[in-house]
Amino acid sequence: MNEKSYKNENMQSLFKYIENNLEYDVDTKLLSVAGYVSHAKLYRDFYSMSGHSVKEYVRKRQLSNALALIKASDMGFTDIAFQCGYSSYLTLWRAVRQTLGLTPSEYKNGNTYYFFPPFKGNPIQPVTVSNDTIPRALRVLYYHTKLTGIENAAIQTFLQIVPNYNGRIFGRNGKQSGSRFCYELYLTDTSIDCGKLNGRGFKTTNIIPCFTKLFAVSTVRNDEKKINAAWNYLYYEWLQNSMFAYTNEMYYEEYILKNSKLIKLKLYLPIKKREEETKIVLAKNPELRFIIAKAAGYNAEKVASEMVFNYMKANYLETVMDSKVFYLQKYMNCCVCGIKTDTGLQYIKDMNIMDIATDKPDYLVLESDVAGNYGLYAGMLIAFARDNGINIDESEIFAVYNAKDSFNNLKIKMYCPLHDTSFGEIDTK
Repeated sequence: MNEKSYKNENMQSLFKYIENNLEYDVDTKLLSVAGYVSHAKLYRDFYSMSGHSVKEYVRKRQLSNALALIKASDMGFTDIAFQCGYSSYLTLWRAVRQTLGLTPSEYKNGNTYYFFPPFKGNPIQPVTVSNDTIPRALRVLYYHTKLTGIENAAIQTFLQIVPNYNGRIFGRNGKQSGSRFCYELYLTDTSIDCGKLNGRGFKTTNIIPCFTKLFAVSTVRNDEKKINAAWNYLYYEWLQNSMFAYTNEMYYEEYILKNSKLIKLKLYLPIKKREEETKIVLAKNPELRFIIAKAAGYNAEKVASEMVFNYMKANYLETVMDSKVFYLQKYMNCCVCGIKTDTGLQYIKDMNIMDIATDKPDYLVLESDVAGNYGLYAGMLIAFARDNGINIDESEIFAVYNAKDSFNNLKIKMYCPLHDTSFGEIDTK
């Protein structure tokens, strides 16, 4: 067993230990023993894997269990407090109030649900959270006719021009210019001869002052598939499970060189502590309507989204240009994508396009300001319904992504109708 597998197995043992001891005041020294690690390493590894401190994670799991009992059982609040690891009802009352702004009684009688599931992730690489400084650097734009591999092309071309470069190199995607794609390099050695770069695909611009931000940081080997997988994991899985959100600011990739050869990349994702927890509510018919397309097989999501976008562009250009709310449903090897429309729109018939709307009285809705992984959120919604005795139709789960704030910082709502309900197709005849 390699070191990574050994570490993950130990940490999974640690999470199981926490689950089996949530009714107690969990001792972090005993957690170190359960995870076969030192006290200091426990905190680092736990944070890296879950995006939470040990105490924060335990607190949220205890609160989640307590609120499930408050909502679904007839137990007294004091008994629930003791069963879920609280020293008194007052301690539980304060925890509920601080997290939700509600008293336990208000929570029990309201339509808001709190659910923090046990961690079951399988990390593909370590992540650290720290205040890192991006140093003062010269910003250089690299243009190319192909987007695929533009990062490596920029680095390799630069090193051919400046083979003995000794500074640090950062990069990020830039703004496309006409038919040419752009990748930005940030060079900490600002004394280089800019004349050598201009006219070789590069355009030198300005000096960026140094700055310090809170980043989620991860290092990955220089392989395009691994780099894409690392970014997807960092944004769609690690961030989703953590107590952080993307700040919608510039991200960076730092290129680690050895003997002028690119070996690794260090990924920097700017983050902040979440303002709101992921929450679940019971909602009446939200009266949503979408124009959708369905596709199956390889690249189903891309195919379906292009079908509906092209249809809307050809028939309702103004509507699609203003669209900021999108529909997604996944099942088996199929994918359904859509664009939100007004109820008054009379759509033009097309064999590949459908018009659908919510038409059932009650929906269980998960809300988050982190777009995250579709499957993880769907699983969370299903697990919550099962734990709370709510009968839902799992096959009818769908997601609505909201880009009103920014396409780089989507918010998500996962919907699932209660009981035997589903979307109803609209007859426009």
